[in-house]
Amino acid sequence: MLECSPVYKTSNTMTIIDNLANSGWVLLLLAAVIGACFGSFITLLAHRLPRDEPVVATRSRCPQCHTPLRSRDLVPVLSYLWSRGQCRHCALRISPRYLMIELVTAVCFVLLVWQFGLSTQAGILVLLAVCLIALIVIDFEHYIIPDSLQVAMIVLGVAYCFVMERVIDVYIVGALVGLLIGLVLRYGFLWLRNKDALGMGDVKFLFVVGLWLGAKPLVPFLFIAGLLGIATSLLWRALRQGALFPFGPALAIAMVICLLWPELPALFWQADRWVGVFR
Repeated sequence: MLECSPVYKTSNTMTIIDNLANSGWVLLLLAAVIGACFGSFITLLAHRLPRDEPVVATRSRCPQCHTPLRSRDLVPVLSYLWSRGQCRHCALRISPRYLMIELVTAVCFVLLVWQFGLSTQAGILVLLAVCLIALIVIDFEHYIIPDSLQVAMIVLGVAYCFVMERVIDVYIVGALVGLLIGLVLRYGFLWLRNKDALGMGDVKFLFVVGLWLGAKPLVPFLFIAGLLGIATSLLWRALRQGALFPFGPALAIAMVICLLWPELPALFWQADRWVGVFR
């Protein structure tokens, strides 16, 4: 009696995700589209978080005529271009910052996916980018850093430690050191000059930075943030926005620099070699 051997079909080992990851420009285009959508979400966060309004419970409305926006009004980038930067109902001029935020977020998504591919690392970093862009926009407009953004970045930081197989104890220590530095700067300057050098939002954010970077890069991070802070203050005064300026954007950009280019903090600690070159 003859036995028939079972026929095994050759399974396709390339999944949809694998195909997408290897598609190059298609993946980057998709990253740009998703990034623009998140940019639109950032504008929503920037409007509602400082006002303690529910983020997703209510529909978006025109701030002047209060007409609920329809789907055609919420297409990132394209809706702004179609409406020529105006509300379709009351002709209220829409600030170009909405378009700018969507484009900047799209570029960030493209750069991160281009650098890290379709990976969990890239996924966490693009969510971090969303939080940081929202932080920058809100701090520039309201001089605050919402606690909800801080909590989100802490959760992402812990997840990043596990995904990248970091020794999490090192980064917990970094978070505590960052918090200690923030408290010393805030209350030390308050004691010496009777002025606030840092807001409590900035102090809390230093905890976040320490969790993401660890303790050792905090010194070069503060050096870079200080330089960016000086540039921000000069620009702020040139625009006649007053003597008080938000420091959160400088902290956020310095964090990104130290996180994505870790060799820069390393070079900072080798400054004695650079000094020796010029002797």
